[in-house]
Amino acid sequence: MSRDRPPPLHDYRTKRDPERTPEPFGGRRPGDSHLFVVQKHAARRLHYDLRLEIDGVLKSWAVPKGPSVRPAEKRLAVHVEDHPVEYADFEGAIPAGNYGAGAVIVWDRGWYRPVKGDDLLDQLARGKLEVELFGLKLRGRWTLARMSGKEKDWLLLKTADPYVGEQELTDRYPESVLSGLTVEELREAPAKLAALRKRLQALKVPLAEVLASEQPLMLATPAARPFSGREWLFEIKYDGVRVLASRAGEAVELYGRSGQVVTARYPEVARALRALPVERFVLDGEVVALDEGGRPSFQRLQARMHLTNPLDIERARATVPVTGIFFDGLALDGGDLRGLPLLARKACLQLLLPARGVVRYGDHVLEHGEAFFEAASEQWLEGIVAKKVTSQYVGARSRDWIKLKCQRRQEFVIGGYTAPQGSRGYFGALHLGLYDGARLVYVSKVGTGFDQQRLQTVWARLQPLSRPTTPFEVGSPVGPGHQWVEPRLVCEVRFTEWTRDGGIRHRGVPPRTARGARRAPALPAFSGPARGQGDQPHEGLLAGRGVYEGGPDRVLRGRGAAPAPLPQGPTPGPDALPRRNRGEIVFPEGRP
Repeated sequence: MSRDRPPPLHDYRTKRDPERTPEPFGGRRPGDSHLFVVQKHAARRLHYDLRLEIDGVLKSWAVPKGPSVRPAEKRLAVHVEDHPVEYADFEGAIPAGNYGAGAVIVWDRGWYRPVKGDDLLDQLARGKLEVELFGLKLRGRWTLARMSGKEKDWLLLKTADPYVGEQELTDRYPESVLSGLTVEELREAPAKLAALRKRLQALKVPLAEVLASEQPLMLATPAARPFSGREWLFEIKYDGVRVLASRAGEAVELYGRSGQVVTARYPEVARALRALPVERFVLDGEVVALDEGGRPSFQRLQARMHLTNPLDIERARATVPVTGIFFDGLALDGGDLRGLPLLARKACLQLLLPARGVVRYGDHVLEHGEAFFEAASEQWLEGIVAKKVTSQYVGARSRDWIKLKCQRRQEFVIGGYTAPQGSRGYFGALHLGLYDGARLVYVSKVGTGFDQQRLQTVWARLQPLSRPTTPFEVGSPVGPGHQWVEPRLVCEVRFTEWTRDGGIRHRGVPPRTARGARRAPALPAFSGPARGQGDQPHEGLLAGRGVYEGGPDRVLRGRGAAPAPLPQGPTPGPDALPRRNRGEIVFPEGRP
């Protein structure tokens, strides 16, 4: 090492006292990984710190106004001392009297790709560095350029690419990607902790250890129809992965429904839980992947559920971020809450969790279950869960928790069927499609729920329509075992979700009579997860807006009405609880 060159992180360490600040004091990390982080720092003056992992440390620039996604904006970036790589995870309040005193959050985090090769130290020495960022907020190409005649003053510029925009991300998304907290909320954490402890003391919560690894989940009993009642609260049924989250000091674990540890699959949720002000807790909730409209999507979550390689998981965070939504607290700050009424448990939990962010509080509505179910159906959510406000956490399936699934309704064209298997006669499943303009596009096959008589009835209706080739112009199944028919009949399908490739989830057939139809429905303006209210394929299907008949250039909307409500009472009756959950196909009666 040159005598003129100080050791790595020398400037960083001389400015900080490890006995007085919670900031990390790690050393240089070998390797060539390309981590980047942007931290928002409410010091004497609010600013952002851009940090790039280069040569085992975080090369750092203070950006007073933060990064801009507008190429015309040139943001000052002051080159400051290197930071240890461990600093990329640092969130907290630096105490007054220390260098950089104030709250720090991780505003964005991800990895980057050098645009001009891997000789990054040489590029820094020459005064120009071009990188492509793959963060949760910042994406695309950026340039750091040293100002002429300046040693520490650089400019941060956004390169023109598909990731430019007019609205600044710093304004639109002020919260941390780790904890979900803003810098203001981080400053308020001690006050929130004090309020929570005061509430726990008032409730006389017993001190006892609750082990998430040994705690059975509380499960809901299915019901067929929504209801209302003053003794009930109603939550969204999240289309995700159920987890128990446990923290003991710095150790955070996520346990799946069968008790397996799934922490490594969702590192952003674990990091956010570790940032909460309470160091001991057990929470019940779900890990979800939200679509562009803010709705949980199981289809999107599947891209994360089975990843095991840490690098794959880290990169997937940028394309499929997940959120932990927690709706019950079993243990908080060393106290056992399981014996408290649900409403009291949730009140404590709300004092701990933010309303938005990577980890958030799962809210509810009181009493009005039917209206809540109707709203959930119109938003195409998976369903709702009704819970008695007085229910204790018993760790078993209970009639104190009732789940109701929302269902989609859509008419599909019948274009063929598969050969029967085993003891089943007539056919195996129907091939269904939708029109996109004049083209018939294949969607899915549906075959569950038929009894033998219905198989025969439907098969008989299809025989006169037999044809030698597929009617589907896009996506048709290939190979043997398919029988094709003229696309002159439609059926109405109830299902729970459009998949990313245009298929449907939870499909089946109920006991209804098939009827013919001379008109075929058009393909909804939809090719993936719902992106917002204006372009959902299902808009109006459950709102009872009527049927519109027409050819392939018209959309034939569904005519479904809201399910009949249960009589108000303490608990739905036994006849409201189905033996099993399934989707259904309704063959429309009386159609032209």
